[in-house]
Amino acid sequence: MVFFCQQCGECCSHMSRIFTVEEDPQDGTYAMHNAYTGEIDHVRVDPEKIGLFKDREIFRSLPEACFFLRRDPENGLFICTVHGTRPELCREFSCWRLLVLTERGERAGRVMGSRHLASEERALSELWESRIRALPLLDDPSWDREVIRILEGYGYKVITDRAP
Repeated sequence: MVFFCQQCGECCSHMSRIFTVEEDPQDGTYAMHNAYTGEIDHVRVDPEKIGLFKDREIFRSLPEACFFLRRDPENGLFICTVHGTRPELCREFSCWRLLVLTERGERAGRVMGSRHLASEERALSELWESRIRALPLLDDPSWDREVIRILEGYGYKVITDRAP
């Protein structure tokens, strides 16, 4: 499965609740404690991101953000400064299986792994309740194809996290 990160930062904006930095040996290598599993992951700031990592401005607006999340001042995208050595939890995470966009390309909602819609758009939520929630139990690829067909029929654009 291929996941295309939109670099919105949502997944990491509350990660300080899960990961705490246990060590800071001043050489760019850190030990992170996972509050759920108790595991310790060793990460290192990516060399090309050291300058960005030093900027702590992000914590003014996102005080619970992951210790390693930063916002690129040039393009506004969120960046993991330890992407090359990030913990397994982060490597395996994908925040959606279907990304639903409006005709203008704005995010309308996300379909999560358990076939759950996360959306604040009323029209999409109503469409979900009336046409999609009651779909028969299909295997995941068939279900995804049917949901995409329905959503595209109502003018939405759908991006999938599965390789074509």
